[in-house]
Amino acid sequence: MSKSEQYQADIEKALTQFIQEASSYRATANVESVPSANIATFVQTHIAPVNGPTNRLNVTIPEGKFDWRRNALELAFRRKLLDVIVRLPESDKERYHQVFDCLDTILAISEADYVDTVVPLTLIEELLDIHTISGCEHLFSYVEKRKNQLTVNMVPGRGKGLILLRMCNEMLRRLSKEKNTVFCGRILMFLANSFPLGERSGVNLRGDFNTEVVRFDSDEEVDADTTMTDDQKEFYKLFWSIRKYFSNPPTIFQGDNFKELQKGADAILHKFQDIAKREEAISGAGNSKEAFSVSQKRERIPDIDDESMDTAEQMLKEINRDYQFPRLLSSRKLLELEIEDARFRRNVMVQFLILFQYLSGFTKEEKEATQSLLSARGATAKQSLVQPTFTLEDDQMAWVEEMKTTMISLLKAIKPHGKMYTEIVLTILRHERNWIIWKASGCPVFEKPPISAQVLQDLWKSKRPRLVRSAPPFRFIYGNAEMTNMYGRPRETLSTLMQSRPPAPAAVQVIDRAIAALDDSLDPPRERFNLANGALFQSTRLLFRTHAYLIPKVYVAKKEIYKALRESEKTSENEDKPEEATVKVVSQEITEDQVQAEIKVLQSTRQIILDEQGKA
Repeated sequence: MSKSEQYQADIEKALTQFIQEASSYRATANVESVPSANIATFVQTHIAPVNGPTNRLNVTIPEGKFDWRRNALELAFRRKLLDVIVRLPESDKERYHQVFDCLDTILAISEADYVDTVVPLTLIEELLDIHTISGCEHLFSYVEKRKNQLTVNMVPGRGKGLILLRMCNEMLRRLSKEKNTVFCGRILMFLANSFPLGERSGVNLRGDFNTEVVRFDSDEEVDADTTMTDDQKEFYKLFWSIRKYFSNPPTIFQGDNFKELQKGADAILHKFQDIAKREEAISGAGNSKEAFSVSQKRERIPDIDDESMDTAEQMLKEINRDYQFPRLLSSRKLLELEIEDARFRRNVMVQFLILFQYLSGFTKEEKEATQSLLSARGATAKQSLVQPTFTLEDDQMAWVEEMKTTMISLLKAIKPHGKMYTEIVLTILRHERNWIIWKASGCPVFEKPPISAQVLQDLWKSKRPRLVRSAPPFRFIYGNAEMTNMYGRPRETLSTLMQSRPPAPAAVQVIDRAIAALDDSLDPPRERFNLANGALFQSTRLLFRTHAYLIPKVYVAKKEIYKALRESEKTSENEDKPEEATVKVVSQEITEDQVQAEIKVLQSTRQIILDEQGKA
């Protein structure tokens, strides 16, 4: 047996054993995928000894020749994948588990540089070609999970970038835009996240339009239909006759096509306004017969307050609930039913807004603004973006702006979440405007080149003298004249302030000043009582620092004075009391007797302090 045959036999045997062990591990651990540590162990145990420096088979590769083991290893994995696909049906989940195990292994091998880095994507591309759409969804889920590993060090213009782009574009060509809308969106989102924003492969550089012809009933067929009224026939012809301008807007500028667009757009707008008014009247009609008949046609989606929604995703999910994304059905018998659907009208109005934004770029002022913007961005005179030379007149632009404003107001009125939906659409249109300017300027790169170290050194040297130079003194130390006058004076320290403050008065002095003030005061009893009581409190606070033991004597004297006051009040009440029983009313007012009692307390306190000082 040659070394090549022995090599392939060893690899296939090891790979078969690993697939069996991986299946047993998933069944035992109840997991979906094998840990990367197990795959790394397999690579180090079975692949590295025959492909790495160990070279267990003693394979001799002449200098300058290609290592045939790389192709042999790729071939072994391709055979194993085909064996799994032939052996297991597409409906069996074990089939995808084993395929993913093989892909994880070849991905780890490519990271170890035992095969080319494009081999994993090449095998995935081949697997997608031999699976149905349902199987491709499972395989693409694996691609989404392994995005970081598959796209590492990917260059968009060659190698893995070309294979990934070709694989995704081929899948998009196979999918149906009506039945596989979600899958198409997943692929487009994957491409948008995998390639740089400025990648030219995803840009329509020439601004070409999809001019696919929209099929609808001819005028002869419509005129021959006896089940339609004249108004319905006229509206059907107008509605579908202007659809060609949405797919190929430059034709609007040819002949009288702009007038035809105006006529059709006005008719559609009036029709949508009538429907909106009727729905508004029905929504406020309660349980009327008209509201009941409409509710029998289709289930109305309950409106939800925009303020109560946490995310726009929840709002969009509510809008597109049970929505199958069909193409516009052009049968004349369906148009009346279609325009009754709020989502159909919403789609049509969004298409009008896109068309109006395209037309808004052909005014004289907008062309000049665009040209100046392109010149500021360094765009060359020869651009790849094809633009018609037509210029809108003032009356035409006024019609476009009026229609745009009316469409936006109608779009906001459509439930559910009309305002939020309209804001999202307008935001996308603003971003699209910036995207068009970027394409018109030749798709310049977004990333700015890094500044060289020499340039940074030169800038530092030129600015350093100015930075190290001392700044000239400002005429106001504290910023302005007022602040300088306020804070520019010499500051006094805390010790200076403490020494300069007046000494605390003695308790006798406080009492003397209070008694003198009470003798001369003509204030009401309440204020005089508060003055006397406050003087007593202040004097006791002063006594606390020098003669704290006198404070109980002061309050004992106060207690005796008030006791005598109560006894005298009790005696006077008994003398004035009538024979029949009366109810005593306790007054909260301060009497003159209480004021005099407080004065006596102050005098008694003064005498206590003087007696103590005399003893000392």
